[in-house]
Amino acid sequence: MIEYSTSLIAGRSIIRENKGNILPTFAYSVLDNYITGEIVIDECSALIGTSAGIYVVVGNEKNDKFLDLLMVKFKSRKIANQRFTLFSSSLNWDNRIKKLFGAELKQLQRYSFKFNEDNFSKLSKTNLPDNFQLNMTNEESIHGNRNFYIEYIIKYWGTVENFMTKGFGFSVTQNNVHAGECVSIFSSLGFAEIDIVTNDHFRGRGLAQCTSEAFILECLNRKLTPKWDCDIHNLASINLARKLSFANPEKYSVFVRK
Repeated sequence: MIEYSTSLIAGRSIIRENKGNILPTFAYSVLDNYITGEIVIDECSALIGTSAGIYVVVGNEKNDKFLDLLMVKFKSRKIANQRFTLFSSSLNWDNRIKKLFGAELKQLQRYSFKFNEDNFSKLSKTNLPDNFQLNMTNEESIHGNRNFYIEYIIKYWGTVENFMTKGFGFSVTQNNVHAGECVSIFSSLGFAEIDIVTNDHFRGRGLAQCTSEAFILECLNRKLTPKWDCDIHNLASINLARKLSFANPEKYSVFVRK
């Protein structure tokens, strides 16, 4: 293993060398120092992880020494009963992970969509229903929110201050009740990934589309590419993504502890 500052450079180099692979936004968040994380490098293989226990492997999947390091990381988290969620960056890594971990991990599949800015610019934007207000997320709303509550922000961003500096979000309220909200679960110098929720009592009114449009416009204002990922069985999220000009989904795997 190498020093963290050096591993940032090495991690970026490995990603460039494997630019055809699917990389989650949190990997860039760690590499760009937006959030606290860790990077384990051995030759041309890298493990990039967040303090929340989310990791991705990229590079040479045949590197036995690196695979040993990966297993050590898994066992240490398992013994401590900590989260270990492993994103795969390629089909080759899918096969290597399944062989390495066997029944220890369960394979899930997700979609990563590509954003079409030209198509989005041509869309007629959604109007809020009467008596609803669109608000940008601020520190006061985080402390009072029952969806993306303060524990959520701290889990993924470390501190509220860090989120307020490098992240953003929007909410829709009615009479000070949160009806729907979206935030950047992860951001980096180039990307911002959306996480969205709608209060069950307010579904079917277009609120998710409205907050998502606001999120995308803010991304474009900040010169960021909006990222939309979801489970392959989440039809509501898939349909909303397509309405918002996200298309050409690529399938990738995530492995979680059983």
